[in-house]
Amino acid sequence: MAAALPVGAVIKTGYAAFSKAPFLFVGFTLIGGGINLASQYIQDQASKSIQDSAEFGIGWVFIFLLGLSINIVASLWMNLGLFRGAWRALNGEIPIIKDFVRWDFRAIRRLLWMAILLLVINLIVLITAALAGGLASLIRLELFFVPLFAGSLVLIYLAVTQMFHVPIVVAQGERAMQAFRHGRKVVDPQFWRLLGFGLLMILITFAGLLLCGIGILVAAPVVVCCLVAAYQHLFNSDDCTGFLVDVRQG
Repeated sequence: MAAALPVGAVIKTGYAAFSKAPFLFVGFTLIGGGINLASQYIQDQASKSIQDSAEFGIGWVFIFLLGLSINIVASLWMNLGLFRGAWRALNGEIPIIKDFVRWDFRAIRRLLWMAILLLVINLIVLITAALAGGLASLIRLELFFVPLFAGSLVLIYLAVTQMFHVPIVVAQGERAMQAFRHGRKVVDPQFWRLLGFGLLMILITFAGLLLCGIGILVAAPVVVCCLVAAYQHLFNSDDCTGFLVDVRQG
């Protein structure tokens, strides 16, 4: 079992990694966030036009799906770039722009499958909890909330045990189900400590959002650097087959 995660030291290390190239981290987050906002605007306009139109417009549906696709791909690309920059910085190097923007189809494909797997698992939990709550309410109305509460606990467990899915999938080149099992195996023994660590990451993100939204440009890469620092402590950081393949492709 990995040594207990030193939460304070990990956050300090993560921030130090961010400090090696703060303008690159913030600039890349701004680019990725800008693409996401633009694609979201496309989706909103297409959705509004579909609702306002008296006739079904296949063109607007296509535009909506195009915006959604751009949003998904940009999010995966941004996650991969921030991870790569964080990894370089934590290994004592100064990241360069190429580390952030380089396209890697295989890594993005693995991330996409992982995102689909997590989405399906979360949907199964939600649907099961809702159905169980509906059946329980037939016995007694108050029982409706018992399965929902249990389902929320399962969702929290999934969020904590899978918080390292990006570095596992990218660095170790594991497939979605392998990464899911690997995350659980390593995180389970330190679940409560990592729950606290995850809450701190949420607080950092929330603090960034409170600063007129601009602070998220700093908070997001800092959180990624902290997550990668925690990953390198908990997992075998020498096992970075997928990451090394990605580097050689460049």
